[in-house]
Amino acid sequence: MKSFIKFFLMLFLPLIISCKDKNDKISELSKNNTTPMNINDKLKDGINISNSFIEDLEFNKYKYNGEYIEQIEVNSLEDQSFRNNFFQFLTSRNFDQGQYEQVFFIKLLLVRIQQLDDIKSYYFLSLIFNDQNLGYYLEDYELDLFQLFLYKPSYFIKGEYKYKQNKLVDYINQNLPAAYLTNKEYFDKNIVDINFQQDAILINEDVVNKFSIPDLKKRLEHYEKIEGIFSPSYDTGWKNKTIIYYNLYKYIDDNIVNKLDKNELSLYMKYKPFFKSYLIKGENTEYFIHDSDGYTNLRKEKNTSSEIVEKINSGEQVEVVDTSGDWWLVKTKTGKQGYVHKSRIK
Repeated sequence: MKSFIKFFLMLFLPLIISCKDKNDKISELSKNNTTPMNINDKLKDGINISNSFIEDLEFNKYKYNGEYIEQIEVNSLEDQSFRNNFFQFLTSRNFDQGQYEQVFFIKLLLVRIQQLDDIKSYYFLSLIFNDQNLGYYLEDYELDLFQLFLYKPSYFIKGEYKYKQNKLVDYINQNLPAAYLTNKEYFDKNIVDINFQQDAILINEDVVNKFSIPDLKKRLEHYEKIEGIFSPSYDTGWKNKTIIYYNLYKYIDDNIVNKLDKNELSLYMKYKPFFKSYLIKGENTEYFIHDSDGYTNLRKEKNTSSEIVEKINSGEQVEVVDTSGDWWLVKTKTGKQGYVHKSRIK
């Protein structure tokens, strides 16, 4: 009996110790890492269908090569050969014949972005967007894409920086606002009594009510709301009408800056502020020079080799005339105009 126990310990003790060490390491990694560990890496892993912000996301319905699409491993999609074949398969499906594999995959990626911090999903979604045969399917989910950006704006910056894929972010920034934001021209045209004390990027409350991400709505509730009182017109049924707008200007900044590293933050500054053509300048907005050298140069043209018009002390207030590009046209307290890099203006 003793010989048997000795033989058992010799055979299995190293295995038991090895398993324990492995479990201890996994436990330690989990404690030191705020990002959930990817024990499995299938597309469905980590997704709770009941909390999906997109309706009709159904598992066990669409297959590729005999395997349900949601069971495909994320690592497989990183392989270009596998991905090309898979995308060709999606392209071959006939939407008019009820073959919705391409739509299911898009919805799956959007929900993964909603529920997980899976940066790879940004890459796959960008490739879908850039594919001329698949990208237009994403157009049916513009509202979902827009609210997803507002829900996780830093995620999209991180994704662009990591994969050097910018077309999706450019599309969100430049194309989608026309459908969901309101500019000053609209207020002027419709004779609206509305007061902009601070800089504003406005979204109609009716649009926010269409959002299907509850956490996003809760976040927006904590930010500024602005009332627009519309004069009687055909659009208002010839009655005064009050419409509530959410101001996204500070919200976007608050949900990006503290979540990016130095390099990602420099990329964000390229877009700041997002939805620039819809930015409405506030009446009480004040701008000041902020430079660690104690001063900055007011230049004649938009470059560092241009003639210096004047030196502006750090802390001095300036009037911003134009915010186009990285160099802003400003007017100093002495009345001189010139260009200062936007990074020197707060």
